[in-house]
Amino acid sequence: MPRPSRLLAALVPALAAASPALAHPHVWITTRAELDYGTDGSLKAVRHAWTFDPTYSAFAVQGLGQSPTGPVNPAALAALARDNADNLAEQGYFTLLKVDGRKVEVAAATDPAMTFADGQLTLRFTLPLKAPVAGTASLEVSDPTYFVAFSLAEGGDVATLKGAPSGCRATAHRPKTAAAAPAATGMSEAFFEAMTAASTYGVQFANRIVVAC
Repeated sequence: MPRPSRLLAALVPALAAASPALAHPHVWITTRAELDYGTDGSLKAVRHAWTFDPTYSAFAVQGLGQSPTGPVNPAALAALARDNADNLAEQGYFTLLKVDGRKVEVAAATDPAMTFADGQLTLRFTLPLKAPVAGTASLEVSDPTYFVAFSLAEGGDVATLKGAPSGCRATAHRPKTAAAAPAATGMSEAFFEAMTAASTYGVQFANRIVVAC
């Protein structure tokens, strides 16, 4: 079994190799987001909070000093968070941000942090925009290969706005297509293994947060 200190981008294929009988998706992540605005009303950053499913969380913290009655070693969690932030860049942070229909480029992730509570890991990091921009924002989080299944958290904190102009409202749009195992869709595991980052299969499961002002 690979070392759990590897990042999500490295752990995903490692889990697949270790668990060939598992059907897609292999990892489930519940997401929350905060959109940060500047004093001029332009969007300047997106802060993600991703909570991993219990099974993946248990795998990832192996050897990080957790015990049934104590917390995971904070230094180890901090290192794991940094690794995740660095390596997720290769996946584009599974994030697609558009403003007024145009794709917006984000810079490298900052402020990575990770916590472990109630048997689940939560990764937090910030994606600064390369250039602040104003307009109707659309934030999607998805894995085109559908190895990772993302879903929006329930409740009012699924999308929060910081410093947004008066009148701005965030609306969560959940996919119409419910996540299904390959057996239900007729897709084999080989079908998923052949996918690349250019694949679009996972788009149908994408979650979207729209902020209109």
